[in-house]
Amino acid sequence: MKREIIIKLDNVWKTYRMGKNNYVHALKGMSLEVRKGEFIAIMGPSGSGKSSAVNMIGCLDIPTKGNIFLEKHNISHLHESDLAQIRGRKIGFIFQQFNLINTLTALENVKLPMIFQGLELEKREARARELLSNVGLGERINHRPSELSGGQQQRVAIARALANDPEVILADEPTGNLDSKTGSIMMEYLKKLHKEGKTIIMVTHDEKIAKTAERTEYLKDGTIVKSL
Repeated sequence: MKREIIIKLDNVWKTYRMGKNNYVHALKGMSLEVRKGEFIAIMGPSGSGKSSAVNMIGCLDIPTKGNIFLEKHNISHLHESDLAQIRGRKIGFIFQQFNLINTLTALENVKLPMIFQGLELEKREARARELLSNVGLGERINHRPSELSGGQQQRVAIARALANDPEVILADEPTGNLDSKTGSIMMEYLKKLHKEGKTIIMVTHDEKIAKTAERTEYLKDGTIVKSL
């Protein structure tokens, strides 16, 4: 029996206006199905539309044409405030640049997504401490990003991504700013999350990293051209 589809892109286009009469089609009819509990990789060269694909899959933007479904709900034309609530509950993000807030401690960075979902202070504190402990940073909770190594910052980002216990983890070039040893540790975390039942969608340009996934979707010129 096939697992339930959790995210579906149906003939999605994303077009940007560049100047008065110039248009750039970043996505050109991209279609993709992601089933619950899958681990998929999306690969493609520079300019293939990977960033736009991340924005669509992660509910960070809406398509120019086509439809996006999250758990069978069409989210293609929702307002930003509604999209923010959905992605806050359903999707955890891990970015290449970590995107931590430099003025906040590791603990405060992890607590932040829970504030937007209205979780009580005491529960936010307890969960953030637990998550940081789980990624081996229990002793570094009061350190700011500038006081942490790249690998430690990425682990804070993992803890933050898990703050609201999302069903989907979207990892955008998660090893891009890490050395090979730290990158391997990062991939072990993603594999562990997958084994625990999380749906993992990873965007990467690295063939070796992509082989970690159950399947790889190849993106070229704004559309999926091959699936392995």
